[in-house]
Amino acid sequence: MFWIKLGLVLHTIAAGALTGSATHLALTLRKARRGRPNPRLQRLYPAVAAGCYLAVYVLGTLIYPRYRVEVRANWLDDHAPWASVLFDLKENLATLLGPLVLAMVVLSRAEEPAKPSRALLGCAAAVALGVWFNVVSGLLVGSMRSV
Repeated sequence: MFWIKLGLVLHTIAAGALTGSATHLALTLRKARRGRPNPRLQRLYPAVAAGCYLAVYVLGTLIYPRYRVEVRANWLDDHAPWASVLFDLKENLATLLGPLVLAMVVLSRAEEPAKPSRALLGCAAAVALGVWFNVVSGLLVGSMRSV
């Protein structure tokens, strides 16, 4: 059980770093579109976000089987079915964010930092909003019962 709890803590820390890097990228790109680019941060944040996304996804995959049996099946489905549904929504959104994170990295490398495209800003904003939703819903579900 120690390794599962450690995995959950690391999963949460990585999710926090992903939230920060995605949010800061969206804000940095918004400033760049208004004439105040920061090329160093515009290249750094997508790479950090991609690394954090990978860490969150891998750690979540490692702890999911234990969660599925011991938390969801044994408690949430009976006592808080809304939390089970919210968790499924969160997991599906996390999977859909993967291609957006990849697009964000590719676009950030291909574009001129002084003039980021609306597509890049849109990807970054969508990732940031999706990650914020996932972090809040993950904390809410985890506060009901965790591994």
